[in-house]
Amino acid sequence: MESVFLDEEEFEEKIEIRRYFNAVVRRWWLVLIVTIAVTVPWVLYTLSKPLEYEAQAVVQFNSFEGNDPTLTESRETVLTSRSFAEKVVAQMGLSVDIESDGQNQLSRRSLFSQVYTTQSPIPGKYFFEFNENYSYKLSMLLDEDRKKNVSEGLISEISQKALNVNGFSIQMAQNFSKNPQDLTFTVHPFRDAVKNFRSKTETNWNRSGNLMTITLTDEDPDLAAKMTNRLAEIFVEESVSLKTSDIKRRSELLEEQVNLAKSKLDEADRALKEFKENNAIDLNAEQETQVNQLVVEEQQKRNLETYRNTLKSLLSKLDDELLSGNGSSITASDNRKYIFSQLAEHAYFDNNSTMLLYRQKLRDETESWRAIVASSSERNPRAISIDLDIRQTQIQIEDLASQEISLLAGEIRRLSRKAQRLRYNIGRLPAQQQRLGELTRDQQVLEKQYLDLLTQYRDAQISKAVESEEIVILDPAIVPELPKNLNKKTQASMGGVFGLGLGVFFVILLEFFDKSVKTVNDVKRFLKLPVMGTIPLLDFSDVFDFQDSEKLKQIDQQLVTHDYSPTPIGEAYRSLRTNLLFSKEHGKIQSLVTTSTEPGDGKSFTTANLAITFAQLKTNTLLIDGDLRRGVLHNTFGLPKEPGFSNYLTRMVPLQSVLYETHIPNLTLITCGSLIPNPSELLGSQQMRKFLDEVRRKYELIIFDSPPLNAATDAVVIGTQVDAAVMVIRAGKTNREFANQKLELFANVPAKVLGVILNGTTSDMAHPGYSYYHY
Repeated sequence: MESVFLDEEEFEEKIEIRRYFNAVVRRWWLVLIVTIAVTVPWVLYTLSKPLEYEAQAVVQFNSFEGNDPTLTESRETVLTSRSFAEKVVAQMGLSVDIESDGQNQLSRRSLFSQVYTTQSPIPGKYFFEFNENYSYKLSMLLDEDRKKNVSEGLISEISQKALNVNGFSIQMAQNFSKNPQDLTFTVHPFRDAVKNFRSKTETNWNRSGNLMTITLTDEDPDLAAKMTNRLAEIFVEESVSLKTSDIKRRSELLEEQVNLAKSKLDEADRALKEFKENNAIDLNAEQETQVNQLVVEEQQKRNLETYRNTLKSLLSKLDDELLSGNGSSITASDNRKYIFSQLAEHAYFDNNSTMLLYRQKLRDETESWRAIVASSSERNPRAISIDLDIRQTQIQIEDLASQEISLLAGEIRRLSRKAQRLRYNIGRLPAQQQRLGELTRDQQVLEKQYLDLLTQYRDAQISKAVESEEIVILDPAIVPELPKNLNKKTQASMGGVFGLGLGVFFVILLEFFDKSVKTVNDVKRFLKLPVMGTIPLLDFSDVFDFQDSEKLKQIDQQLVTHDYSPTPIGEAYRSLRTNLLFSKEHGKIQSLVTTSTEPGDGKSFTTANLAITFAQLKTNTLLIDGDLRRGVLHNTFGLPKEPGFSNYLTRMVPLQSVLYETHIPNLTLITCGSLIPNPSELLGSQQMRKFLDEVRRKYELIIFDSPPLNAATDAVVIGTQVDAAVMVIRAGKTNREFANQKLELFANVPAKVLGVILNGTTSDMAHPGYSYYHY
């Protein structure tokens, strides 16, 4: 049974592939239009795009204190920040752009030895005019006719010293100053220059985070190399400056704290000394031990409280990250990674063997994840697996930290009770001894704080004097010899391939949302009905080639089967006739009704030609125009409209008066007759049943042409009184969902739907079993 289902699924997949393939073939013109619309602009853009050169520099970081897990991210953030880009753009004067003279591509290197700007240069177009007396004149072009003088002087002055004007500074190159030529340059808005620079810059790090590659592209190869090297130099300078200033700020802060602690300690020493001089008392050994012990207990308590508050703060930050939506993935939040790193690396856990294990595990997993992401992407299966391991490790770290907070709380309560007992014992001493104990305790606490701060200050001074990290440009950028976009033909062809793919995708998208029935397979798949026949899309210019033009003058051109001409459409109707005659499921059929979902499906056209093909078999055939609202068969056969079927049903005329012999032997027509207000009631009346009884005795085949189902339910009423019903569907037009909705009308009544006639098919719509030949 499973194999049967699999075969059906494979068959459905093949049908879908064939359906989309036929759609692409059918709408080849749309694919061509989209391909041309995409390819032509892309090719023009590719050919007009200037050549770009790429330069690279490598910066190395040699740390003497071990690697910080978040150091790589911090450095990359600094390098890609807007403020850092502003410094580079200003120092290198990247707002200044040299215009070509029309013959040679001028480079900044050949014109200026120095260019830089402030962060607010005055944008605009500037013109350098050089005179024969070795003087210059710099003007700002306001429009085509007006210009404003900005500076003037001797060429030698601006070749020896930079010219500072309008927020930018330039110094002429020595070679250019010897043989100057008039030139134009543009100063772009500073923000635009920064944005352009950032779009051209890219940074990449190696796995261990100690090598950084800076890549930069520009139209000028000299400028590309120069900008890359200058960018690396500025980054090195900034890194050293930031580290130095951080150490300096920390040292200055500690110095202030040391001085403040020293003054408090001196004051405590002075107060204790004066009290001892004024009161000839002293603490005995036991009392002094209690005071010293109280100092120690309170100091331990303060240390534990500091640890507890720090750990609680870190856990609280993690909760805030989860509430803000950044906790869905470890890779989604740099802050979350940093918090877990702080938690695992906290000094409180330096002697905790379990946390030391988690700490090393988190380092290894994070390093492995970064290496995989650097070479592929975050969606790499291996990266996803490691990410899950990191999550698990973080959960273990968080759980251990929560347990330690609970243990710290218990230890703090124990120390508080112990300190309280010591204070009680000291409080039982005489007043003067009690005061001496308090002064002694304050002096010892302040002395310990002073010594701790002094140690930290001396360590900071040592760090200031000794470099903990060496940052060098390992591999400076060199001037690139070839542009990276040299092969423009390949790039242009990629546009063509993309355009073709987009056109095919667009056609498939249209086909996906197209709900019309187009093929035999669509009928079987969506309507769940057999196809009795397919009628090709008719081109009446082809009919004239196969039919006698004299006969066409006498009949409606809708009757394409009135003679035995071997046309493809004639063969289609004869095949349809055969399928109806030899229907195994329903047996012999004497009466049937044809209908459709909506006007324009070709129902009357199909019914008339089907009746003719039956009559050609010498079958005594009666064709009835059952569309009592808009009947058209009287026009098709050139017969009077009245009296007709409606007149008979209203008992106005006898049956014999509405029977019209057509020019087709063995074919009789009953036209629709006069318009009446209640067709559905008459079609279900006793007169209708009497009519059927009479014609069944006289005719071998009775065919009703009924109105479309979206206009009336007459076809359903007739269908309950005849042997079978057939629905005509227009290929490429009839909506399958609407058709199914109308077919449900037959499901609720005793009517048999024999199948579907698919009208208006083309060669790509017909099933191989329903193809016809042109004799």
